Amino acid sequence: MTNPQGIEKRKDPRFDVQIKVDYESKDIFESNYMMNISRGGVFIRTDNPLPMHSSLTLRFTFPDSSVAIETAGEVVWTYDMKKGSVTVSPGMGIRFTAFPEELRTYLEGYLKKLSDQKKKEPRE
Repeated sequence: MTNPQGIEKRKDPRFDVQIKVDYESKDIFESNYMMNISRGGVFIRTDNPLPMHSSLTLRFTFPDSSVAIETAGEVVWTYDMKKGSVTVSPGMGIRFTAFPEELRTYLEGYLKKLSDQKKKEPRE
């Protein structure tokens, strides 16, 4: 995430993905796709982002894995774009707030795999 001066504030690299994610907050249950992921959280593509600071439970499975991940998160930013805008995908940034230690190894392994793949891509 960059601030108005263009300085990167994220401490962990983000990787583009397309992983189905189910999430719920209070009386809302939704299914959408996470579009990127890092050690600290995810971006979920949705036309109906939850309000800022909403707490939610996320459920997803990494590709090539059978382990279901369930973790808690909080909405830390949203893009609520008008239909037809192509500059930014509407959605919400979620910060993981309680990633279970026994499942963190799956997250770390998946991120390492994505990092290794990115290193192999030809540079422009």
